[in-house]
Amino acid sequence: MKKRLLMTTALGMLVAAMLLGPGLATASTELFDNTVSACTTANCSSLVLPATLLSFGTVSAGNWVANVFATPGQCVRLDVVTQGTDLEMVVVAPNGIVFRNDDRAVGDLRPLVKIGSAPNNGWYTVHLSHFLGSSVSANFTLLYGRYTAGNLNCSVPTPPLGPAALAPEDLKPDSGVSIPRPGAPGSE
Repeated sequence: MKKRLLMTTALGMLVAAMLLGPGLATASTELFDNTVSACTTANCSSLVLPATLLSFGTVSAGNWVANVFATPGQCVRLDVVTQGTDLEMVVVAPNGIVFRNDDRAVGDLRPLVKIGSAPNNGWYTVHLSHFLGSSVSANFTLLYGRYTAGNLNCSVPTPPLGPAALAPEDLKPDSGVSIPRPGAPGSE
């Protein structure tokens, strides 16, 4: 009887892991580049993030998700420099503005998002998945860098697909836009 109970419990745990597996594989994490660089060569002073896009079987497409930090006005560069399949990147700012890139140029299928002037202080959600939403599993390398306003790393920025970004005069303490506490990310 004990043996049957253990087998039933183990089988139940295996089924639960298989059903929950895709959801657990897409859990997000917060990544904070604590340097804001003024360097001007492509991807200088960026964090290297080797990662894997995992799908479940051949019919359930997965995506890779992480949150990266930025403060208003900064240049944020998110550059896939290697990919094992054709990826697309979608970045959502805290205020809902969306930045999307599939292919950086004709013949170069790697996605690159350059946010010329970050609209918010906070966490930007980065999604990477197959460009058609297909079920694939592949490795890739993402570079994430924060740069000073007007930096060459964000020349020809990715155009936003959402509401207009806030103007600098909207970023006052009484405007409702959150301002970081001393010592918190973005207070530098």
